[in-house]
Amino acid sequence: EGSCEALCRTLVSQNGLQRETADISQSVLYTSLMGLLLVTDNEKEPLALGSGRLGLRNIGNTCFLNAVVQCLSHTRVLRNYCLLKSYKHEKYSKEEAKLMDQQDAQEFLRFLLDKLHTEINRRPNVKRTVKEPEQKYARFISEEAAATWKKHLERDDSIIVLFSGQLRSSLHCSVCSHYSNTFDVFCDLSLPIPKVTLRECLDLFSQEEKLDKENSPMCERCNRRTECTKRLSIHRFPQVIVILNRFTTSRWSISKSTVYVSFPLTNLDLGRYGPVDCGSVLYDLYAICNHAGTVNMGHYTACCLDDRGWCFYNDSVTLLTENQLQTNQAYVLFYQ
Repeated sequence: EGSCEALCRTLVSQNGLQRETADISQSVLYTSLMGLLLVTDNEKEPLALGSGRLGLRNIGNTCFLNAVVQCLSHTRVLRNYCLLKSYKHEKYSKEEAKLMDQQDAQEFLRFLLDKLHTEINRRPNVKRTVKEPEQKYARFISEEAAATWKKHLERDDSIIVLFSGQLRSSLHCSVCSHYSNTFDVFCDLSLPIPKVTLRECLDLFSQEEKLDKENSPMCERCNRRTECTKRLSIHRFPQVIVILNRFTTSRWSISKSTVYVSFPLTNLDLGRYGPVDCGSVLYDLYAICNHAGTVNMGHYTACCLDDRGWCFYNDSVTLLTENQLQTNQAYVLFYQ
């Protein structure tokens, strides 16, 4: 039995609940569990309003699931969506969510959001078309970005869009000075972290990168590969942004960085990484997924903020001060 299914069964049984219908897929069950964490903490009174603070037992090796569920259960828009059971009216997909053998929190987060989206996508039957060729004369950047975003929503539209933003990749040809732009949807930002502050990591993520002929794409105007510069920026900011990454993958191995990276709890301003003159774009931290240990062995926990303050979520729950949040174990940061 998969670890995802094991977690579902345990949480449901611990809280005295039963599945309402047999045809509810795993992904919908997961959304129910998020609300479950907040409304129950007494087996005899499953409908009573609980404290909202509930530790999750580690069933063998499910700490990575537990940490992600805790962080998502503190994502207010998603939590309210689950508590209102809105997903029941948006269950379009007939595909059963395929469970997987996964032991990394960030990858499980991506997996879970993808399966939730697949289940409740409001436009599941829209076929993905082949990417249109680039127009000879580029439109205004804002129009091009808006058209790309509209196409995305025409085929992918669900509550998970609150995690979705739009990255702009700009290429500048060093031969003819031609600019070209590509817009891609993202659900999290994986940052390089050789620096000591989150802002420095973001600066490194968005700084210009020189590409030689071998690694550069074809220039639309020169019609050949040329040296160019590439820069990433955020064109559309998501309501919830998930950032940071401590694991790096090379051709031969996976390594974990233990560099201490300080991060703001409030007023993280991402405006400087967006379109020119976009102004301040402020985010506040509300959840952290931590990883203690090495690539091959470790333990995941969560720190989450509610109306009464910060708590540390493991098998049990303990109160935290803001000073205790800043550690080199912070793996995934949730801002809204």
